[in-house]
Amino acid sequence: MNLTEISFGKVKTEIETYLKTEYSKSGILYTNASPYGQVLSVIENLYQLSILYMKNSIKQFDLLNPLSVNARAIRNAAIFAGHIPSRAVSATGTLKFTVKTSVDLAAELPGGRITFNNRQALKNKTNGLEYALNLGTDDVSYKIDTNTVFFISIIQGKWERKNFTGSGEENQSYQINVRGNQKEVENFNYEVIVNGAYWSVKKHLYDLLPDEMACVIRTGFEGGIDVIFGNSGFGMIPTIGATIEVNYLVSDGSNGSIFRRTLNDWTFVDQSLDGNGNSVDSSNIFDVAIYNDINFGADKENLQFTKNILPIVSNNFVLGLPQQYAYQLKKLGVFSHVNAYEKYGTIFIVCTPNIKLFKNQNSDYFAIDVRAFDLDDYEKSKIDRYLRTGGNIQLTRRYKIVSPILSYYVVNVFIITYSDAKDDSVNSQVYDKISEYFLNLNKIDRIPKSDLVQEISSIGDIHSVDIAFLSRKNEEYHKQAMLDDMNRRNQFASQDSLKISSPNPRYNTNASLGLDPILGDIIFDPSELPIIRGGWYDRNNFFYSDDNKEMGLKTVNIIKKGTVDSSKRQKV
Repeated sequence: MNLTEISFGKVKTEIETYLKTEYSKSGILYTNASPYGQVLSVIENLYQLSILYMKNSIKQFDLLNPLSVNARAIRNAAIFAGHIPSRAVSATGTLKFTVKTSVDLAAELPGGRITFNNRQALKNKTNGLEYALNLGTDDVSYKIDTNTVFFISIIQGKWERKNFTGSGEENQSYQINVRGNQKEVENFNYEVIVNGAYWSVKKHLYDLLPDEMACVIRTGFEGGIDVIFGNSGFGMIPTIGATIEVNYLVSDGSNGSIFRRTLNDWTFVDQSLDGNGNSVDSSNIFDVAIYNDINFGADKENLQFTKNILPIVSNNFVLGLPQQYAYQLKKLGVFSHVNAYEKYGTIFIVCTPNIKLFKNQNSDYFAIDVRAFDLDDYEKSKIDRYLRTGGNIQLTRRYKIVSPILSYYVVNVFIITYSDAKDDSVNSQVYDKISEYFLNLNKIDRIPKSDLVQEISSIGDIHSVDIAFLSRKNEEYHKQAMLDDMNRRNQFASQDSLKISSPNPRYNTNASLGLDPILGDIIFDPSELPIIRGGWYDRNNFFYSDDNKEMGLKTVNIIKKGTVDSSKRQKV
């Protein structure tokens, strides 16, 4: 045999040739059903399977390959690179307690006082998820009369506990994993108690002082969290036999956000205490309403996001540059738009809450209230707290969290359809494509026309399409210039004076505010967020309605320019 062949196929051909020759010498016909033929076929199949397995193994560990979606490989590579993938973040909010008008306080609440325990469990009736009172470290007590109103913060999730025993070794580590589809150890809420004493939690072992009662908690290689203790030089070593208690919150992530204000939608799993120290059900005494939205719940870090940031992660992550602030908030996963820019020495952080949370299941982008694009003071305070908790803020840096400046646009869609297409069906599909695009908007400075043209072109009943954006600020700029010029002309009484009247020299007739003057793309600053909304007039005093169901000009105007014979449809 010629053993210099390097191709398996050629080696197999050599073997088959050899076997046929040997079989012929014995006067026997060689076939694949022959004993040696079957053995050779099995070897070939095993070889093919091994090569396929090897290719898949290489592919899943090649993080530059867009088809690589091995969550464990990506997460572990990120951890080795210095990036700690974010876990689920629990939704938080505030409940308002008001004494029921029908309650007999003397009978229902002996002692006229009620005490709530920190982390006291309750459950939402509508979504069935568990929540806990978030009082801080101490319990709270209220003196109750018929006019009493008070507010209590809550957090989504269930507090759990794991106990370990110290081994006395250096750099002891303990793993905590949670089983469940959406459940995870919450990103920020945990505590470590060693022999009854609370130990502080830091970000890295090198942050620990010699024999300091502190440890490190980070996202584990297997998911969940790893609790890592020191080596005496960096942090104290728990002694052999030490009792180690880890309390942690198990979160349901984004599922825990609540934006409705249903009254008495809660069941108190744990009981409160009355003035005599006896258990009492709070739901029998108080009307419980959501005062501040229970929001900012987020799932664990998106796998694609983890892949994308791998080339830029740092072991010493500091919030210093605008893009680093944006990166830190994008990790949270609860914003549909995040941008950051520096001006006058201050970093301005522009965020828009995930607007998908503000729409009904069967509604679209155009039905979302404009107020959903803004941040209120409560939401800004949450972002500030998250930044201070999740990153090391550079001392010389100032930042400010702001809502985006909304820039209004309308879309004119020009289409040519096939002759057998139904206009209502085509229009509905166009609305859906535009709605879906802006619900998932991830641009930070430009929205190309080509994006929407490509989306709309995928509709089978459309032969060709073009779009044009109309900018409100651009129309108002030109409208105001025309009005100023008209008023200036009206000041002159004589025809001679009219002839010498000229437009304001500062007026640019070719201005195209908010639009690329050549390509027609939407262009916006870091402080802006473009939205497709009507409710305004253009320079020619045409009104664009905010209701796409009304007659006349609307937020999205579909102009049919003709048809093409359906026989010319592209065959698939």
